[in-house]
Amino acid sequence: MTTSGGEPAVDTVDVDGAKSQGGGRLNPVWRLLREPLLQFMLIGAVIFAVHAAVTPSVSKERLIEVTPEVRQSIIDTFKSAHEQREPAPDELAPLIDLWILNEITFREALAQGLDKGDEMIRDRITHKMRLLIFGGVDVKEPTPQELQEWYEKRRIQYDIPDLVSFIEVPFTGADAETQSRAVLQEILSGTEPEDVRMRAHIFGERPRHTLMPSFGQNFVDALVALPIGQWQTLQASDGWHIVRLDTFVPGRKVDLSEVSAQAVQTWKDERRRILAIAATRDLGKAYVIRRGEP
Repeated sequence: MTTSGGEPAVDTVDVDGAKSQGGGRLNPVWRLLREPLLQFMLIGAVIFAVHAAVTPSVSKERLIEVTPEVRQSIIDTFKSAHEQREPAPDELAPLIDLWILNEITFREALAQGLDKGDEMIRDRITHKMRLLIFGGVDVKEPTPQELQEWYEKRRIQYDIPDLVSFIEVPFTGADAETQSRAVLQEILSGTEPEDVRMRAHIFGERPRHTLMPSFGQNFVDALVALPIGQWQTLQASDGWHIVRLDTFVPGRKVDLSEVSAQAVQTWKDERRRILAIAATRDLGKAYVIRRGEP
């Protein structure tokens, strides 16, 4: 090819190897390829492609993710059962674990076709799978030593507790002690204030240990030591109270031999549950679990 002056045209090559005819403007494609931003994007695309090739993708069926919505649902359920109190981290973690176990069970139930021909709701499908898991767990009889050690740790469930019946009137505020003592004197003098009856709480045959969380051990110990039918002021963990002990029935320790059949069955039920949870966790190893920690 020649120029208008009769001289042959010369193809020039720039430093990047892009040709321009007769020293003219570069080909638009080559000009685009010379852009630094595009080069960076191309390098990134290559790296992404290589990563995707060597990294196995997680199928939706094998991914269990605790999404923000799931986490909030768990929190809301807890709050509805605890007077709108937010769960502490050590309370929330086991609830999330339970949700994950249920999700694993549900996924495995679907994988085994337990939903086929049956328009059951999710919980019933999950229940089907639980029955299969529990049915596959073999629990042997406990040895006498195993049962005795287990029983001693759970004695409170079998011993007959002290039973306490009493009336209490609570007082709060900075002058709660003064108020309670003043009202006590009115009661002892036979001029019981009308509002005392309105504020009184009656407890009938309550197991002694169940009173500890509300009133504290010192209060309960002092209460059961009072003479029957006598009003007195006592300080509890939540303030001052006027109390009257009506009845106190001492409990007794129950020997394992008295409840051996029941204890063995409960031991086996607990052991079966532990093994079933372990089996469910083993099934969960086939899944990628994302807890969605905040």
